[in-house]
Amino acid sequence: MGYLFKATSINIARAIYALNWFDIAPGLIYISNDLGLKFVQLGIATTFFYLGLGPFQFVGGALASRIGSRKVAFIGLLLLGIGAIYSAYSFNLLELAFARFIAGCGSAFFFSPGLSILRDISPPESFGFQVGIYNGAFSLGGGVGAFGWVFVDRAIGWQSGLVLGGVMMIAIAIENFIVLRGGKEVLAETTGFATKMLSIVKNKFLWMLAIGTIVSTFVETIGGQFLVYFGENYLKMSPSESGFIDGLFLIIGFVGGLVGGYFLSNPTRRRPFTYLMLVMSGLAFMIIPFSKSFILLTFDVAVAGFSVVSGFSALYVFATPHARDKAMVPFALSFVNFIGIAIGSISPFTFTLLTDKIGPAYGWVILGAIGIALVPLLLMAKNPEGVNT
Repeated sequence: MGYLFKATSINIARAIYALNWFDIAPGLIYISNDLGLKFVQLGIATTFFYLGLGPFQFVGGALASRIGSRKVAFIGLLLLGIGAIYSAYSFNLLELAFARFIAGCGSAFFFSPGLSILRDISPPESFGFQVGIYNGAFSLGGGVGAFGWVFVDRAIGWQSGLVLGGVMMIAIAIENFIVLRGGKEVLAETTGFATKMLSIVKNKFLWMLAIGTIVSTFVETIGGQFLVYFGENYLKMSPSESGFIDGLFLIIGFVGGLVGGYFLSNPTRRRPFTYLMLVMSGLAFMIIPFSKSFILLTFDVAVAGFSVVSGFSALYVFATPHARDKAMVPFALSFVNFIGIAIGSISPFTFTLLTDKIGPAYGWVILGAIGIALVPLLLMAKNPEGVNT
């Protein structure tokens, strides 16, 4: 099988993976009623997903470098599917938080191995574009989960909706494991492995890169998880209108991923384009609570969704060359993702707390402003000698 077929298989898995992140968003209002949870408690449950997603980036990246990306990606997709199904059968905050934690752990195991496989099978000149598709597929799948599951939950209930997503995840995990068999993977040797990991962890450019693009994490996390709930409860929109807004925010990211992949494939345009997209997504994010009309909010979230994907794509394109040892690519990618998620994991709770205690606009404005303020770190970051990003 050619690389395009395998790449498509990975990207389909990436889309269903994202669906299982965001199909819970339309169900939050039902979960709140059925389990008797307050808005801040929903933020706690959502945060536990990211608490699993963040630390296990290290574990997933290290395992992929040692035993192979294909095996670790398969385990990750299975865990995500199981966590999604378990979420459907949670009857209190503790069980729901634990279920989301399992789903987050599984997500961490798939991300960098999946991207590493994509790097291995893609021609070097196509990698930047493939990264754009990879992140665009995430937005597409997330949009289907956020918008499509408004109608799925209404038709079959939020519990059956989560089960459906989990079953789809397990099915594509098995398909990927079969389709990607036979590929050659470069595995890290045991000797010196800890030293190689430490060199990546100590890389100042990777730290600045991850923190300088943190606005993307804020925009995607809060936008994807809370636009439906915020639209219904604070902007007084109907469930279908709020679901459309959230779905548009995510789905248009697929187009953003394609456009971003094109610009990120050109080293001379890469940095200016990245700065523009990061600032644009942060500003659009800050305007969301002031977009009182449906038309204005539609335009605003379209801009945010289109631009946010390029921030993530730039992060991974810039980070990949810093793993001089090809076997360490999964760990390098998981490390920069870990930094962003470690910071971003507290954003759902922070957002809900600011919204609840101060006012509905403050979560959006404060997190957006912090993210934009950190973008200049990219200007300060200097590449190690011999690395061109």
